[in-house]
Amino acid sequence: MNLQEFKVQLFTAAKAAGLEEFELYCKRGAALTIKVFNAEIDEYKNSDSFGASFRGKVNGKMGYAFSEKIDESVVGFLVKSVQENAAIIEDDDEEFIYGGDPSYPEVKTYNPALNDVGVTGIVDAAFALEKAGLEYDPRAQSMPFCMVGSSDSEILIANSKGLDVSTKNNAVFAVANVLVNDNGDVKTTYEMVSGLDFDKLDTKKLGEDAAKKSLANLGAIQPKSGKYPAILDPFAMGLMLSTWADSFSAEAAHKGFSLLAGKVGEDIAASCVTLVDDPLMPEKYASTPFDSEGVASRTKTVIDAGNFKTFLHNTKTAAKDGVAPTGNGFKADYKTAVDVIPTNFYIAPGSLSHDELLAKMKDGILITNLEGLHAGANAITGDFSISAGGFEVEGGKVTKPVEQITISGNFFEMLKNVEAVGKNLEFNVAMLMGGPSNPGSPSVFIKSMDISGA
Repeated sequence: MNLQEFKVQLFTAAKAAGLEEFELYCKRGAALTIKVFNAEIDEYKNSDSFGASFRGKVNGKMGYAFSEKIDESVVGFLVKSVQENAAIIEDDDEEFIYGGDPSYPEVKTYNPALNDVGVTGIVDAAFALEKAGLEYDPRAQSMPFCMVGSSDSEILIANSKGLDVSTKNNAVFAVANVLVNDNGDVKTTYEMVSGLDFDKLDTKKLGEDAAKKSLANLGAIQPKSGKYPAILDPFAMGLMLSTWADSFSAEAAHKGFSLLAGKVGEDIAASCVTLVDDPLMPEKYASTPFDSEGVASRTKTVIDAGNFKTFLHNTKTAAKDGVAPTGNGFKADYKTAVDVIPTNFYIAPGSLSHDELLAKMKDGILITNLEGLHAGANAITGDFSISAGGFEVEGGKVTKPVEQITISGNFFEMLKNVEAVGKNLEFNVAMLMGGPSNPGSPSVFIKSMDISGA
């Protein structure tokens, strides 16, 4: 049975059973990942998945049911399960079946040519990546993590209000982790890339860049404790933004889990800080023409020159606040409930290059790596105390690497303490963090930061 036939049978049965309104959400996915180690395939994964979520209203309550297959035998099970599930729902918050929008944006999220790459192409790229990383310098001893992969997925949403939309996305990605050893001084760092064009996957550059980053950290010192001007590079600031992204969710605010509750319209950051959620960026990890409820995607300015403009909403939170949904109602998986999740969520770039930011700071610390972030960060209060690494900056120039330092403070106070924002916007956190969101940032200059060292 194809999906269209299944939908017709399911909707017919739902109407006959008296469901007030209902919706079918389907997701198909395929993923191939190849990890290599010492010129041999260390791990090979090639998976296909399918899941269907069916929800419907019974006496005003929304019931849910799930299946990993579509055929005639599943139709009755899904309808009955929705009825039974709705009968035990105790949540008084109303859920909505969205009727759709007049039009949906076109977003570049799929490249058919990626389907022609095949397993051989991915394997060859993984071996080439390891070769490039290890041959860059004699001190490069191994690549503990060297992976190349591809993904392909399709989402369909249809409901009793006439919504019927679908979208495809695919990507190729690579991660390189080079371990270097200089007379017992061992360092390792990650580099990663993703995109929609396999021909633009430069494994030689990626492997060499990963080796360069590791080598740059050799001979690190521990600076003295104190208050320092600091610059967080795109990777470090992206990790910070990812950790506190939920603070901008209306659902978190409603539950008392966001310090930003009641602050729409207030200045919550320095005037040089603008925060954007943009699902329409071409060829980006979290780009999509609609969310998991079928709300059309649009770009939102969450913070505009320091002023907090809007929370992110799904249909339920938007109804509570009397505003329009922002298109951020997403499922992390077909079995999960709709949450409020950012898409391509980033600090807008400024006008200064990374080197110009260093020159502006003159003396301070450049933070390039954060460790144990979730253990050392309070996602509600904004307080953090996090292990970090990076470089000393003297006279506007990077001098020597630093390690075994701890940065501490409060994320929301840090936003107010931003002196300048660079123009080197990067999205390089999502593959490490997991989940559907894609945080990004340029380098960000913080006026003063507490740093514990020697």
